[in-house]
Amino acid sequence: MKPQFIFKSEKKEILIKLEYYGINQLDFLLIHSGNENIRGYSGSLSTDEIMNLDEAVRIELTGMYLFNTNDKDGGLRLSFDAVHILGNQITKNILELNDEQAKEFLKGGDIALSDKDKEKFKDEPSGLKVVKNKGEFLGTCKLTYERIINYMPKERRLR
Repeated sequence: MKPQFIFKSEKKEILIKLEYYGINQLDFLLIHSGNENIRGYSGSLSTDEIMNLDEAVRIELTGMYLFNTNDKDGGLRLSFDAVHILGNQITKNILELNDEQAKEFLKGGDIALSDKDKEKFKDEPSGLKVVKNKGEFLGTCKLTYERIINYMPKERRLR
């Protein structure tokens, strides 16, 4: 698949969606990867050089996977790496987990919400969130009334 670059108007739409997390700047060349993934490239090659390289050696992936566009609510789900790269901009839709919940999250498990947790998160609208513990970002999740659905990649989980 040829690289499909994302330029100004579409990048503006993406930045509007990323405002959900408080992110207002992306210093990357954005590239569609497959149907739903967007990657960011910050190297020194131009778009023409990337295209020429792709024709010569069939580059499978360029840049780092940043987010997925397949959220049913129309939002963007940040990747594990994007949470850490863009963490200094993330100011909204953050869930603070306690140590026990953070340990379960890092192992890849969903977290059932106790009555105490439901009370704690009652003012949080359900949907995509960034998870934090003691000032450190851990990844992304989806908050529902009953649970926190974990989006930790299998290869990044603690064993």
